[in-house]
Amino acid sequence: MAIKFLLITLFFALAVIKPVHDTHQENAGKKPHIGGDGDNKADHLEMRTETLWSDFAGHDYEYYTDYLWMYLVFVYLFTALILYMIVSETRRIIDIRQEYLGSQTTITDRTVRLSGIPVDLRSEDKIKEFIEDLEIGKVESVTLCRNWKALDDKITSRQTILRKLEEAWTVNLGSRRVQRNLETLPLIQPRPLEANGDDREDSRLLGNAEGHATPYARPRPKAKIWYGPFRLRYRTVDAIDYYEEKLRRLDDEIRDLRKKDFEPTPLAFVTMDSVASAQMAIQAVLDPSPLQLLANNSPAPSDVVWPNTYLSRSQRIFRSWTITFFIGVLSIFWTALLIPIAGALNTCSIGEVFPGLADVLSRHKLLESLVNTQLPTLAATLLNVLVPFLYDCELRSSLVITLLISIRAFKQARYDFTG
Repeated sequence: MAIKFLLITLFFALAVIKPVHDTHQENAGKKPHIGGDGDNKADHLEMRTETLWSDFAGHDYEYYTDYLWMYLVFVYLFTALILYMIVSETRRIIDIRQEYLGSQTTITDRTVRLSGIPVDLRSEDKIKEFIEDLEIGKVESVTLCRNWKALDDKITSRQTILRKLEEAWTVNLGSRRVQRNLETLPLIQPRPLEANGDDREDSRLLGNAEGHATPYARPRPKAKIWYGPFRLRYRTVDAIDYYEEKLRRLDDEIRDLRKKDFEPTPLAFVTMDSVASAQMAIQAVLDPSPLQLLANNSPAPSDVVWPNTYLSRSQRIFRSWTITFFIGVLSIFWTALLIPIAGALNTCSIGEVFPGLADVLSRHKLLESLVNTQLPTLAATLLNVLVPFLYDCELRSSLVITLLISIRAFKQARYDFTG
């Protein structure tokens, strides 16, 4: 649109404005006098005033100024042109957007994320009834998020125990050979343990082995159980049996938690019957109260960080403002770091520190242009590449410093206690 506007204005400027301006130039007596440094400005101004007054008396002034209305007309013309082009371009973009949204048919495109739900509406049936009463479309399903923190913690613990159990079985069965019993014939040698036909996750991993007998010579892996005051004492148990028992108990706790009714949170995902209904719900003001019933585009289920769905509004606001604060601090830091780098990469600053190098650059225009234009951009690009590694080193350094401070404080407290 901007290119079209500039081309149209350039055409009128070259075809109309410039020819008219050239044909109505001032005559020789009215042209601005460009004198030397010793000319008297007062005399020049007086001479020009007398010339204009003589033209007034000769009725030449109207001839030389009757084209000025052209500038005013073209100002209004160009203003009307840009307004027309903005409106037409906006309508075209809206049509393209609506056509694109209408072509989307996935569930994600028809789903709305509804946040700030008041307490009296925190129910699937109430939310569905409220949305359908607005007469913007039918609601297919409503998923009200709940405080699943206890269940998520148990699932995470189960995954950890399952990995440890798999590791123990890998150590027990991996890279071992069956040793021959010299007291028996080869035909009755025990065979390695075969995979159990039952592949269910909750099936016994030991199969039908009685007494956990194994044809391998190496012992089964062990695990340490810490107990007592400050968990300073431990005992060694069979790792496979220990992790199997913990996994069984976690499964029972998870089954009990799944039967529990968790507290609802002020966040829900509403799936409409069409994309148009979902877009109308997003663009409409569902509740005049601030920060209530805010509708937004829903992300894909794989993109949702589910532990964040049961965060309170105060926690989300605190995190948001904290991130904004750190972004502002880092922006100031990187700005303060880039300004000296950009200032040092020019011939003037180099001449103050290395005069010989500045003379060499001044004699070679290509190198001077490279230093003044390309090196600052290259430095900024390299800095952007190194920023993640700098953050990582800074985080590790801060952790090490925190650990050293904690150790020093612990030693000081122990010395004060004992001494």
